[in-house]
Amino acid sequence: MPTYQTHGITPETFKHLILDAGAVYKNYGEPDEKLIGATSGGNTFTVEREIREIEMDGARGKVKGARRIITENASLSINLLEMSVENFKMALTAADVSDVVDPDDGVTKIADKIQPRGKILDSDYIKNVALVAAVSGTDQPVVIILYNVLSDGEFSLQMQDKDEGKPEITLSAHYDPAQLDVVPYQIRYPVVA
Repeated sequence: MPTYQTHGITPETFKHLILDAGAVYKNYGEPDEKLIGATSGGNTFTVEREIREIEMDGARGKVKGARRIITENASLSINLLEMSVENFKMALTAADVSDVVDPDDGVTKIADKIQPRGKILDSDYIKNVALVAAVSGTDQPVVIILYNVLSDGEFSLQMQDKDEGKPEITLSAHYDPAQLDVVPYQIRYPVVA
């Protein structure tokens, strides 16, 4: 009988650890790629799937091949510390940004107005959002990319003394109606030496 380890640690273990909170990018790999900003409290990638088990007379349990994925949704929850006009617009899902001008001269911009519109437009979808994190065995990161992204969770900004406001924002991938068979996320795991 072969000898088996009673734990999973090997010399390779420390080359395959995903480290730290990572960084979140908007439009990763595109000409308009941009770092979303600082986060605090980590980031969470989630895949929710509904798998249907096809019931068959005569089967006494789960049958190989008799299962199918009904829904598959990917999301990234970030605790956004760095708030900007773009980040407010992203968090609110459907909003427009315009200039607020000095009422005295009617010309000088004094602020940006972020106005929710109550209707989601195609232009509100972000091409992609990526979580880029370090892998212990390489200088190349793991990159988790969500496509056709909208913020679709609650937006709450709690502010209190001696603390920073950091809303948790859930960014969700959406299927492209022209390619419903393509799941709208991917994971790029680096080659580890």
